[in-house]
Amino acid sequence: MAMIVVTGRDGQVTSRNREHAEDKITKLERYFDGINRIEAILSHSGDVAKAELVITVPRGRPIVCHSEAKDLYAAIDLVVDKAEIQLTKFKERLKDHKASRGGPPKAPSAGAQTSPRGGDDEGLESYDEVIEKRDF
Repeated sequence: MAMIVVTGRDGQVTSRNREHAEDKITKLERYFDGINRIEAILSHSGDVAKAELVITVPRGRPIVCHSEAKDLYAAIDLVVDKAEIQLTKFKERLKDHKASRGGPPKAPSAGAQTSPRGGDDEGLESYDEVIEKRDF
């Protein structure tokens, strides 16, 4: 379970705003289960409400998301949507990196023919064709 911290910039955060932010932020854990800490910074400046998320993950820089809207609830929803996308991309990058470091090989595509040694056979000559061309 990630630690969630909701703070306000230039003012106080009401309990309704805090509860709404915490409810939305807890849903982010389904996209990546390695989250250590999520900090939400909420602010108002004039007619614009701003929300910022700083998500601390292991083996990486913090993931930061910003959003602005006329309503604070809308800004929170937008920033959570952005965080979902960034966490999904981060998780895919981790999976791709692990696969390239020597994990199990990826399955070949359906149309590709592979030789017993694992290379593609497209454009290669058969054994009999090579023997006919060579003089030994």
